[in-house]
Amino acid sequence: MSEDTPSTSKQSLQFSTELPSPQSTPSENISPIKSLNPYQNKWTIKGRVNHKCPIKAYNRATKNGHVFSFDIVDTEGCEIRVTCFDEIAQLHSNRVEVGSHYVISKGSIKEANTRYNKLNNHLEIILSDTSIVKHYTNEEEPNQQHSPFTPISELFQLTNNTLVDIIGVVLYVGDIIPIHKKDGSQTQKRVVKINDLSGSTIDINLWGPMVEQRGLELKNMLTSDSVVILALRNAHVGYFNGKLINIIVATTLHINPPFPEAEPLT
Repeated sequence: MSEDTPSTSKQSLQFSTELPSPQSTPSENISPIKSLNPYQNKWTIKGRVNHKCPIKAYNRATKNGHVFSFDIVDTEGCEIRVTCFDEIAQLHSNRVEVGSHYVISKGSIKEANTRYNKLNNHLEIILSDTSIVKHYTNEEEPNQQHSPFTPISELFQLTNNTLVDIIGVVLYVGDIIPIHKKDGSQTQKRVVKINDLSGSTIDINLWGPMVEQRGLELKNMLTSDSVVILALRNAHVGYFNGKLINIIVATTLHINPPFPEAEPLT
């Protein structure tokens, strides 16, 4: 959320669900998020939405309206918040989905309001009625090559901070646990336990926005579905009283994915 509340008199927001052609989003025209600055007029970023806030009403002395924001992360693991207001907020709150990938351009770049924005980025993007937000398919396209999933039994021999891809059956989804950090701030985590065909089990720590969004989704599915499959790309190997997996910004989480590796687990 930001304290700036620009008015929108037009409803010409450009939002497409078509897959962009190679000509429409050439890789040489994509800006890494870390390269953005407030003085840029022309830029295009693309990445995955890893969190979105519910649309909220705001009340000002001169105006009432709505605000909506979401966080997007690129392939380098850099993230930035995207905020929009009023008619634009109403549109995007219904269309932007966590886990989906988007190409974004023609917004303004400004200093982030740290009162509302706790990301590790001092900038944020404000969308206008001429901004473009285009959905595209990135993960698991038929011709896209991925490294094979690592059996859980092999994780215990890996060094900490290794990034791995894993897939398994969800056995347990814990409740939200408040965490007090050394700097005095607070965060929260949720533990998910999975096992795979190797017969081994490992704990996965969900952090931050993942705790309430995907964590709650997993917990609800586990109570109603007989089998829930969880796949992680770029998961972080860590250690705390034993080997575990941490979800980081670069991690992509798939629930009941249509992957061939999921079929033997069902």
